[in-house]
Amino acid sequence: MPDELSEVLDTAIYKEIASQAMYEAAQRKTDDPGAKELLKDLARQEAKHADKLKDLRQKGLVKQWHQDEIADLKISNYLTGGDTLEGAGLQDTLIFAMKREEESVDFYRKMMGMMREEAAKKLCANLTNEELKHKKRLETLYDQLFYGED
Repeated sequence: MPDELSEVLDTAIYKEIASQAMYEAAQRKTDDPGAKELLKDLARQEAKHADKLKDLRQKGLVKQWHQDEIADLKISNYLTGGDTLEGAGLQDTLIFAMKREEESVDFYRKMMGMMREEAAKKLCANLTNEELKHKKRLETLYDQLFYGED
């Protein structure tokens, strides 16, 4: 496997494992049942993502996954708060998670610009899209919960 590709995969796996651990630890920092459930779900998703990436690494990236372009709703771009999960309720937990996904999108976009190998660039594009998908899911939930019409 080319060096850049290995580097991207190793970094992505590390980021997913670190996110899973952070969401698991955050469950002990809140008493809000909705926030706890969201954090459990986020930890499970991060574990699945890490497993998917480990599988790609093991199989040698014979085939990259295809995805449609995901629209960025940009809701989190206009929200404040969510700086910490300590004692956070559901709203701040969602804001925190959305901003974390936004940071991941930015990270993989920047990483893509630094890569020379086409396979590594494609992997970064796919990872960017995956993070956008997660961000969109969280932003849609936020919109439904806090701005939805009765």
